[in-house]
Amino acid sequence: MKASFMQSDQAAPVSRRPRMALPGSIAAGAHDLSVHFEGLANPTRLLVVERLALTPEMRVSELAEFCQVSQPRMSWHLRILRKAQVIRTRREGREVFCRLDREAIAAHFRSFARLVSFAGLPAADLPNANPISEGTS
Repeated sequence: MKASFMQSDQAAPVSRRPRMALPGSIAAGAHDLSVHFEGLANPTRLLVVERLALTPEMRVSELAEFCQVSQPRMSWHLRILRKAQVIRTRREGREVFCRLDREAIAAHFRSFARLVSFAGLPAADLPNANPISEGTS
């Protein structure tokens, strides 16, 4: 029995092509609208965005506690948000701080507005294209 087991181990290995990321996915690293929206397509990540919108920046540990997830899971969510150009991070010693990447979000918003605009009109010329400012009634 041992001889037959050893013979099967010595058979020619099956060659497989390495797995490739789908075009436009987070893993592919492409920075377009699909990646941006893919980064936002999770309730925990939306909660992170909502929380970061209220403050200039927060520690990863504070975000993990706020969202009630482990720190490794929070780091995974933040990596996706970073690749989707929704947040930026900075390191200070052992602490990592996160903040919204408002410029990139605005650029993605403008791209999306152009995508859905009527007959190629600039987004600024569309009715109700101006964002509603917070705090007004």
